[in-house]
Amino acid sequence: MTDLRFKVETSYGRFRAYPIDQTAILLVRLAKSKTLLPGDLGTFAGLGYRCVDQDGNEIKPSQLY
Repeated sequence: MTDLRFKVETSYGRFRAYPIDQTAILLVRLAKSKTLLPGDLGTFAGLGYRCVDQDGNEIKPSQLY
């Protein structure tokens, strides 16, 4: 699987994952969002991508609002 890198930040008490690399930016834009949504994780996994934070840890749906 290819990694999609995201910068995880807290905004108003909620975790948000902002895309860092070009592929992640384009895929999130196709999903009509600025941040990674929990439902996107399964979709991206089906396309052969793994979503990771800036430290290389896999992002789980429970981490996102």
